Amino acid sequence: TYDGYLRKVRHQLTPEQIEKLAVITPYATGATIKDMVNEALINALRNGRDAVTWEDIIWAKHFKALGPSEDVEYVERDRHSVAIHEACHAVVAYRVRHHWTIDLATIEKGGNYLGMVSSVKPEDRFKTWKSEYEADLLVSLASLAGERLFFDGDNASGVAGDLQQATALAASMEGDWGMGQTIASHAVSRELGLGGGGGLPKPGGTDDAIDPADPLRGPLGERIEGNLGRIYEAARQLLIDNWYEVLAVGHALETHK
Repeated sequence: TYDGYLRKVRHQLTPEQIEKLAVITPYATGATIKDMVNEALINALRNGRDAVTWEDIIWAKHFKALGPSEDVEYVERDRHSVAIHEACHAVVAYRVRHHWTIDLATIEKGGNYLGMVSSVKPEDRFKTWKSEYEADLLVSLASLAGERLFFDGDNASGVAGDLQQATALAASMEGDWGMGQTIASHAVSRELGLGGGGGLPKPGGTDDAIDPADPLRGPLGERIEGNLGRIYEAARQLLIDNWYEVLAVGHALETHK
């Protein structure tokens, strides 16, 4: 499909690049592909080129997926902190997340994010291993570990989404997927109503009167916190070992967005 639409425009993409493009857009429809090629051509012409390049098509891919950036300018401290935050994600992802390939690292603000590092699968796969999930946890926790490292123990509220994602993943690993310290599946407790699936306020209680059945407050929660703490320390050490790489990527993000 890409070949068909690219034949209608001048382009400099190699067969290998077209193959890679197909792999990193596995659910693209014909209409999506047509729009992407047209958007790439518009971007090329806008920048004084009469042929679509790899950079144009990747720009079009991100534009179609994320929409236009809000084109805002950060104050200096925010720009630097967002760049370091995303650089920590990017460097750790590059070092440990071999089941994904980095697709984009940006500090251009979007509708619900200040910056992002997004990745794509380099091939179709249907199973994920414990070691790969732990790599995902390292990437998620890199933002908190990195901000505390590079900002003298301080961190911003922007790590909230990363912590939520990491906690949900660690809970599934520990309680459901046989990747923790115990074998029994916590999913059975939820199905049979044996507790552990709560987390709701007690009847007639205040908002902070959390039911002890909340899985994050019992032994399961302690194991999840222990695993997250162990992986947090590993992420912190990885960032220390790659200190200059983080600064280099952060500088590149601040310079080129």
